[in-house]
Amino acid sequence: MSFEEYAALARQLAEQRRAVEQHAAAESERRRDLHAAADSLHQRLTAQGHRLDQLGRAIGIDQPPAATASPGAGGPPGVAGY
Repeated sequence: MSFEEYAALARQLAEQRRAVEQHAAAESERRRDLHAAADSLHQRLTAQGHRLDQLGRAIGIDQPPAATASPGAGGPPGVAGY
């Protein structure tokens, strides 16, 4: 292998390495952005839930109504052995 071939190969490998590093950095940034968006959404939903609880208490609703048990609880009505 000549020096020129070796130098060309070294340049090619360096370019590939830079491309891989850039891709990894972009992926890391994308993941950070997704986590930040998920955290923001969680905070907003939590705040909305608290506000709905406050509004419910203000109109006299302390808890959501309990689910009523249907006949033959444990399965759909009319389905025996469920």
